[in-house]
Amino acid sequence: MKKQNTDKKISSFLVLLTLGLLLYGFSISDFVLKSNNDSLRDQVIYLFENYLDFILIFYVFICLQIAGYVELKFKQDYLMISIISILFTPFSIFFIIQSKGKDD
Repeated sequence: MKKQNTDKKISSFLVLLTLGLLLYGFSISDFVLKSNNDSLRDQVIYLFENYLDFILIFYVFICLQIAGYVELKFKQDYLMISIISILFTPFSIFFIIQSKGKDD
């Protein structure tokens, strides 16, 4: 029980530290959305033209996080699940797991 509490405390500390660093990074960056009556389509195009690298990094990060969750929860192969997640979408993993569960 004590080790589990220690793990939760360390995990919570790391999450808070990460959020703090993200907030600090956004506060000192020059990230400003120009919202002078532009449509949502124009804002999305602006983000893709100027911040595509951040969007791709965020997408891969989310894919790997979901693959890690699936590995731990459903005992799947992390490498295969992460490749499927990145190539298709993270949501495709849940359909694959559902179909495997019905086969068992």
